[in-house]
Amino acid sequence: MAIKVPPGQSPPFETVDGDHHAGIIIIVSAICLVLSLVCLLIRLYVRFLLSPPFGIDDVILLGATVSAVVESIIVFHAASIGFGTAIHLLDDHVVRSIQNSVVASDVFYLITLYLSRCCVVAIYSRLTPRRRHKNTLWGILAFTTAGIVISVLVITVDCSLNKPWVTPREHCTSLFARWQFITAIDISTEIALFIFSVVLIYGLQMAIKPKLVIMVAFASRIPLVAFEAVRLSEFQSFTSSRNPTFDAISHYTWTQIALNYSLIACTAFCLRPFMNAVTTSYGTAGESNLSTSYPYASDRGRSNQGSYALQSLQNRSVAAPEPDLFRPKVGAGETTVTSAQPGSSTGAHSDRDERNSIGSEGSTKMIIKKDVEYTVHHSPNPDH
Repeated sequence: MAIKVPPGQSPPFETVDGDHHAGIIIIVSAICLVLSLVCLLIRLYVRFLLSPPFGIDDVILLGATVSAVVESIIVFHAASIGFGTAIHLLDDHVVRSIQNSVVASDVFYLITLYLSRCCVVAIYSRLTPRRRHKNTLWGILAFTTAGIVISVLVITVDCSLNKPWVTPREHCTSLFARWQFITAIDISTEIALFIFSVVLIYGLQMAIKPKLVIMVAFASRIPLVAFEAVRLSEFQSFTSSRNPTFDAISHYTWTQIALNYSLIACTAFCLRPFMNAVTTSYGTAGESNLSTSYPYASDRGRSNQGSYALQSLQNRSVAAPEPDLFRPKVGAGETTVTSAQPGSSTGAHSDRDERNSIGSEGSTKMIIKKDVEYTVHHSPNPDH
């Protein structure tokens, strides 16, 4: 039944009723896409102003965002021609067009998830200098690369896209089993990445609280596992539907949520310098380099891309103590050494020592740095 529009008002862009749900997928896709683009702008802001230059993970995330935009455009196009409308209201050639658009959006959905995982692998690779860790990351990357190739073939090969849907499982045999296999690969990869992050953080000698803060950022992709599981559950009811153009909206809503959340989670690693700049410097970097403010950074592991490598602190034998630098010679007079905190007034010439701690070595360099001002007064010995 047509909606009666009051005089002077325009009809709604989309109608949501018992036969039309296209408005739902349009709204969800638009909101999710805007959030992904905002997160991309945050990452660009951090890389341009706070922590340049660009790394390979930033380039990969940019490619993943482009893929997500293309996927959203395909969904918008499908909704404009009838996706979300009851199938009995559509012609066969329209159903075929929707069918092709849905398959294309599925392909870009898988590509976007794959690129987001590649972005996480690139981030982890920048954080660790250990060859064993890098080999593990290469193994995860090879597994997810093989998974994306197989997944695309699974959803496109041996499916009758040249005829309209009757029921999805009749048009493509074992359709739900195929997506079960694809989702299992995706979830396995996400769990492997999370386990790797736990191993990466476990070996660091630092307080529990900073470790938990780091783990929250690394665990930001865990909700993606739940989103994909819910999507698969909704997809199961879709495969036996006699009204697929209408009933597909439910699982495609979760598709948009999972796809865009995978991009948003990649920005979690950049939120600390961004929030520091916004809350303390009104959006500017200030006088300090926010990219070097992390407590788990090591100067020795710094790469040419402005990032720091995580390194475990190993117990080492204590180095031989350095000779006293200000020990007076016998009979030469009396020496008084006083130390003052930075910023205190001593009334004498002060020299700030900016060197590393004496006796520090290995991955402990530049982690703990103390500024001390020394004032030395020398007076002749009255006994001589």
